[in-house]
Amino acid sequence: MSYEIEYDTTDRSEAEVKAIKDVKQWLGVKNFNKLVKILGEDQGKTSRFMVLIGISLQGIEGYPAEVLLKKYWNPQQELNLEIQHDSKA
Repeated sequence: MSYEIEYDTTDRSEAEVKAIKDVKQWLGVKNFNKLVKILGEDQGKTSRFMVLIGISLQGIEGYPAEVLLKKYWNPQQELNLEIQHDSKA
């Protein structure tokens, strides 16, 4: 965001709600929803560093960026571990 907001993190949940609200206001609901969808679909394909750079290019840095990652980005890749059955056995 093009201005700096100080967050009182003594109540973490309240600070996180405010950070998300600020990001949503900054991006607009439509773009916020797109960002959340992208973060959710990434599933660890992109490094945390690159995700933070991408978010910063939209003007979101610091605490709000960290909250976005914590809430919407899963750094763990999902693996397709379907068991293949051998029909000859």
